[in-house]
Amino acid sequence: MTDTTMEPLLSGTRSVHISLISYGHANGPVVQQPREARYHQILAYNIRHLPNPPRHLRVNATGLSRRLQKEFLQNDAVEAVLVKFQQEIVNAVQEGCAQPLYSSQPEDLRQDASQTDTRRSLDSHASKKPAVDGTDVDIVVTICCEEGRHRSVAFVEELARRLATVKDGDGVLQHWALNVNKTHRDIEDAEDSEQSLGQKRRPNKVHAQTRQRERREKGNWVGSRLEDKDNADQIY
Repeated sequence: MTDTTMEPLLSGTRSVHISLISYGHANGPVVQQPREARYHQILAYNIRHLPNPPRHLRVNATGLSRRLQKEFLQNDAVEAVLVKFQQEIVNAVQEGCAQPLYSSQPEDLRQDASQTDTRRSLDSHASKKPAVDGTDVDIVVTICCEEGRHRSVAFVEELARRLATVKDGDGVLQHWALNVNKTHRDIEDAEDSEQSLGQKRRPNKVHAQTRQRERREKGNWVGSRLEDKDNADQIY
């Protein structure tokens, strides 16, 4: 999990938190409990229609690889979707900043972008309960590819870089202080982040097969050692 925060927070500035989450459709939907905020909105996207990076890059790397990202992002279709999604996220921030300073009463959220392109899985909402962490606007963005290891990861990495360059308060009457958080649910380096967010996923088939093979090999090794010991006992 990675945070990028713009400082400082000035008087009258809206605190904006954007959570970018990559995940794989094959591993089940994102399950999480959102933070309390005065305004909350969720944007769920499916990019399974975008072309995969070359296979030889995907075999030994995830979307965190800069080389894989370069190959993936140079596609015109990917660039067009990036521009579109970034604008929709900025629009969501603008909408949140334009709301009265109320707070949301969050509920458990279950996200699964089953269709191509974008879908708002939960209507934006606000209520009159103070936000405990001072967040004014909370935007959750989920990006779904097939396995959650390559396209969605590379997409989230680039989207985070682009959002970090958006001028503070750009296009909005109020100023905002932007905090961008990245979570890659379905790559091994993000296991701790998954647990902290309360996300659940089905076991990856490849990982399950690997664990089964390791158990078999361990069992064969133990059996071989026991057989050697029995033979040694018979000799003596």
